[in-house]
Amino acid sequence: MRKRALTTISRYMLAGSISAIALQTCLAQAQADQLKTADFQIESQPLAKALLKYSEQSRRVVVVSNDLVTGKKSAAIQGDLPPEEALARMLDGTGLIWTNDQNGSIALRSVSEQVEPAQEAPAPFEVAQLDAPQPAPVASAKSAPETDETKYQETVIVTGLRGAPRSVINSPTPIDVINNEDLARLAGGMPLRDVLTQLVPSFQSATVGSSSFGSVTRPAGLRGLSGVHVLVLVNGKRRHNSSIVDFNSGATSMGGNPVDLDLIPASAIKQIEVLRDGAAAQYGSDAIAGVINIILKDNAEGGRFTAETGQRYGKDGSGSDGETYQASVTKGFAVGNDGSLTLTLDGKKAEPTVRNSPITAKLYDNLPDGSPDPRETTANRRTYQGGLPRVSEVKAAQNLILPFDGYELYSYGTFGYREAEVGQAGRRPNSNQNILEIYPDGYTPYYTLKETDFEIVGGGRGTIGGWDADFSSVFGRNKAENGSTNSLNASLGPNSPTEFTTFTSYFDQWTNNADFTRAFAMPQGGSLQTSFGAEFRHEKYETKSGEEASYENGGYFYTDGSLAGRPAAVGAQAAIVVTPEDEADLSRNAYAAYVDLAYDVTSKLLLTAAGRFESYDDSAGDVLSGKVSGRYEMTDWLALRGAASNGFRAPSLAQRGFAQSSTSVNLVNGEYIPILSKTVQVESSIGQALGANPLKPEKSVNLSAGFTLTPLANLDISVDAYRIDLDDRITRTGLLSGAGVSTILVANGFSGDQYVRYFTNAIDTQTKGIDVVATYTYDTDQYGVFRSTLGYNHNETEITRIAENPSELAGLGLTLFDRQSQGWFTEGPKSKLILGVNWTKGPYGLNLKETRYDKFTSLNNNSAFDQSYGAKWVTDLEVSYGLSDDVKLSVGAYNLFDVYPDENTVSSSIGIAPWGAGPFGHYGGYYYGRVTVDF
Repeated sequence: MRKRALTTISRYMLAGSISAIALQTCLAQAQADQLKTADFQIESQPLAKALLKYSEQSRRVVVVSNDLVTGKKSAAIQGDLPPEEALARMLDGTGLIWTNDQNGSIALRSVSEQVEPAQEAPAPFEVAQLDAPQPAPVASAKSAPETDETKYQETVIVTGLRGAPRSVINSPTPIDVINNEDLARLAGGMPLRDVLTQLVPSFQSATVGSSSFGSVTRPAGLRGLSGVHVLVLVNGKRRHNSSIVDFNSGATSMGGNPVDLDLIPASAIKQIEVLRDGAAAQYGSDAIAGVINIILKDNAEGGRFTAETGQRYGKDGSGSDGETYQASVTKGFAVGNDGSLTLTLDGKKAEPTVRNSPITAKLYDNLPDGSPDPRETTANRRTYQGGLPRVSEVKAAQNLILPFDGYELYSYGTFGYREAEVGQAGRRPNSNQNILEIYPDGYTPYYTLKETDFEIVGGGRGTIGGWDADFSSVFGRNKAENGSTNSLNASLGPNSPTEFTTFTSYFDQWTNNADFTRAFAMPQGGSLQTSFGAEFRHEKYETKSGEEASYENGGYFYTDGSLAGRPAAVGAQAAIVVTPEDEADLSRNAYAAYVDLAYDVTSKLLLTAAGRFESYDDSAGDVLSGKVSGRYEMTDWLALRGAASNGFRAPSLAQRGFAQSSTSVNLVNGEYIPILSKTVQVESSIGQALGANPLKPEKSVNLSAGFTLTPLANLDISVDAYRIDLDDRITRTGLLSGAGVSTILVANGFSGDQYVRYFTNAIDTQTKGIDVVATYTYDTDQYGVFRSTLGYNHNETEITRIAENPSELAGLGLTLFDRQSQGWFTEGPKSKLILGVNWTKGPYGLNLKETRYDKFTSLNNNSAFDQSYGAKWVTDLEVSYGLSDDVKLSVGAYNLFDVYPDENTVSSSIGIAPWGAGPFGHYGGYYYGRVTVDF
C-alpha cells in the first residue's frame, strides 16, 4: 500500500515540477516586463485603502505605520506606469516619501523624519504575511497594534490566498478577522473557542454539562458543521489534533478529535483569521467548513501583562460559581538585525461551576420494620456535581524570526499543561454502584484529566530561482491521562480502591511542507500568482489501558438489603475505561501535492483556481479536490464574489480505533438517567456482529455567492450565502440495546447490560445558510469614536440520506441511526445575531454587545418527550479606564442580566440542572475585573 502511494504521489510531483518549469520558461519575458510597468486603476480615496490597491496591482509589499496614513487622501492613478512613478504620484501632497528596504519592501516615512540605515523599519500598516512566502516578509517587521481608526475591511489577510496580500473586502471568499484587543478583552474569562463564538456569527461552541472530558474540551464548529470539519492553522501551518475524543450527546462532531484551541495561549495571539468557505483544495483534509488561522505575535520590543479575576452569579444555591483567576505576560526581544523573539506565559485557575437540582429518587433502604429511613429527610439531595470543571493550567509560546543573508529562518512553538476535575451524578447509597462499607451515604465521583500538549515548528523562506519558497517542519503531540477520584469499582467489594487511572491517549502529528509562489505579468494584461507545493504528514494515535482495578470484574454480590443476591456494577465510576482488548495503536502517512492560481485579469476582476491530490496509506485511499473562486468589482463600492469547491475529510484514527466503557447521563424514554454504555471498534467482533463496516472518507461539495458593499467611507457590509453537501458523515450510531445485543456482549466476555455504539458513515446532509457582517465607524471630535458591528448567521441542515440499516441490526429489531440522533444534526438553533458598539474617548472606553440565540428543539425517539427551548437575548458589557498610556482598568460582565435557557420539560431523578443545554450555557452571568499593563 505504501509503495503504491509513493509511486502515485511521485508521478504527480513529477508532473507538477515539469509544469512549473515549463510555466517559468514560457513566462520569463513576462516576468521581466512586470518589473517595468503595471496597469494601475486607483481612484482618489483614503490613503490607507489606496495603498492596499497599490499593493495588489503592483505585487509589492508596503510597510507603513498607521499614524502616518490616517486622515490622508491619495491622488488618482490611472494607466500603465512604472510602480515607482505610480507611488510617487499617489503620495504627492501627503508629506510622505518612500524607500526600498534591504528585502525589497517599500517603506513609507514622513518627509521630516530622519532615518539612519541601521534603524528599524517602521511598523507595518495592518499586514499579516503568513502561509505564502514573500520576497519581503512583513512578518519580520515589528507588529503595530490595531487602532480604532483602521477600517476593519482594510485589514490585510492571507488565509485562503497565496502571494501578495489582500484586504478583507478584496478577498474572493468571506473572512473574519479578530484582533488582539478583542482577544485580550474576552480571553481572560473564557476559553478561546468561546471567544470565537462571541465574535464570529457562524462559529458556535457548545457549553455542556457533565460528560467527562467533554466538559473540558468542548465541541465547536463553523457554518453548522463540527470541529472536525474546520482546519486549524498556526502561522499558516497545520495544527495537530487532540487525543481526546468528543463524546458529548448532541454534538455533531461526536467521535471526532478536533484541534483543541484552548491549549494555545490567547495572550500570544496577534490576530485570528477565520475563512468561512471550503478550502480542502488549498489546505487538505478537514477544511470543509473553513479554516482558522491563528497568527502569533512577532514584536521585537515591548510587552504586556494582564491579570483578571471573576466569577458567576449564584443561582438558587445550586452549586459553586466558577471563581476564576488568570494572569499572562508577553514580551518581545530584538534578535540580530531586524529579527525578533516573542515569549508568552499564561496561567489560569478556575473553580467548578455547578448547577443542579434535588435528587427525587429514594436514597436508603427501608428499616427492618418497613418504615422509611429517617435519613431520607435530612440527606443532601444536591449531589449532582456536573458542570464546568475545576481547571488549573499553564500555557507558553515562543515565536522567533531571524533574517539571515537575504533569507529568513523562523521557529515557533506552544506548550500547555492542564489538570481538570469535573463531578458526575451522585451515586445513591442503595444503588448497585455503591459499597456501603466505603460510602454509607453514597458519593459523587469525579472524572480527572492530566493533559500535556506541545508543538514545535522550524523553517526557512526566501527567494530561489525567482520563486518565493517556504520549507517547514511541524511536530505536535497531545497526551491525556484519564482517571477518577472519590470513586470505586463496586464489583471489587469493600476492598475497592477509590482512585483510578483508567487510560491514557496519545496523538502525534508530523507535518512537512515545501511551498513555492511567484507572480507573473501576463502578455495580455493582468497578473498571475502561481503557487505549488507538497506535503508529507505522519499521524499516530494510541490508547493504553489503565489500572486493572478500573475495569476488572471482581465478582462481588450483595448479601443483604434490597440488592441481596444481585451483582455489583463493574468498572470505576465517573470514568472512561479502556480495557486491554480496547487498546488502539494506529498510524498512517499522507502525501499531498497542490497547485494554486490567482489571476488578476484586470484591476476589477480576480479569478482563482486550486487543485490538490492527497494519498493516504490506510483505508482512506486517494482523493482529488478542486476549487474555483472569483471576485468582480462592479463599482468602487460594490463587488460580487463566489466560489465552488469539493473537499473531503479522511476518517480520523480515533474514529477507527477508540473503544471504551463508561457510565453517562442520557435521555432515555423521557427521563435523564445514568446508563452503562460501550463504544466498540468497527473491526471488533462485537462491531462486526452488529453490522459495522469499514469507514470511508467524508466528501463535500461547497457553493457560495455573495457581495461586498462600501457605500460610505466608514461603512462596510458583506453578505454571503452558502450550501454544503456532505456525504458519508461519520458519527456514532444510536444506543443499541436489547436481548440480542446482550447475547453478543456476553459471548465476548462482557456483562451484557451495556448500551452499545460504534462509528459509521451514517448520513448525508445538506447545510444552507447566509452570513452577514457589517461595520460602521463614526469619529466625532466632541464625543469620541464609535465603532458599531453587526453579525448574523442563518443556518439549516437537513438529512438527505440515512445509511441502510445493516441486516444484523434489522434482525435484532434495531435502527442504525435513530430519531434522537438525527435531531442532533437538524434541530439546533437556526440563527445567531450579534449587535455591538465600541466607544472610546481619551482614557475612557465602553464595549456593549447584544447576542440573540435562536430557539431549538431536543428530539427523543418518542416524540411525546420532545423538548423545545425559546430564543434568548444575552448582553455583554465592559467599561474601561486608562490610568495612563500604559495602564488600563476594566470591569465587565458576560451575560450581564443572568439569562438562562428555558427549563426542561422531562423529569430527572438524578438532580441535573433543570435548564436546557442552550448554546450560551446554563450557568448564568460571569462578572470580572482586569488590569492591563503595557511596557
